[in-house]
Amino acid sequence: MTPGVTPHSPERTCVQCGRTAGKPSLLRIAGRPGSGWEPDPESRKPGRGIYLCRAAECVGKFAGRIRTAKGAARWKMGVEGSLLADKVSAWWAAESERNAGGVDG
Repeated sequence: MTPGVTPHSPERTCVQCGRTAGKPSLLRIAGRPGSGWEPDPESRKPGRGIYLCRAAECVGKFAGRIRTAKGAARWKMGVEGSLLADKVSAWWAAESERNAGGVDG
């Protein structure tokens, strides 16, 4: 690496609110149209990635949005949209509980 040059940090955009942030601060949702989608907090699963803020408002609105036929059609999810909404909501509940446990305990 050239001295004085900082390494590039990839940025992504939240599909719900449009905020731009570094990849580690966003939740990646991995998948491919027709083969299923699921939360990928470690960003290690193969497939296309869509990114979402880790804020309750963005997670809740995104889950509600992809439960609709129009919202699921945006990423060619079809009926998988409702399944992904359930997975994202479950991930958020577990993440919130884990963070609350770390603060109190």
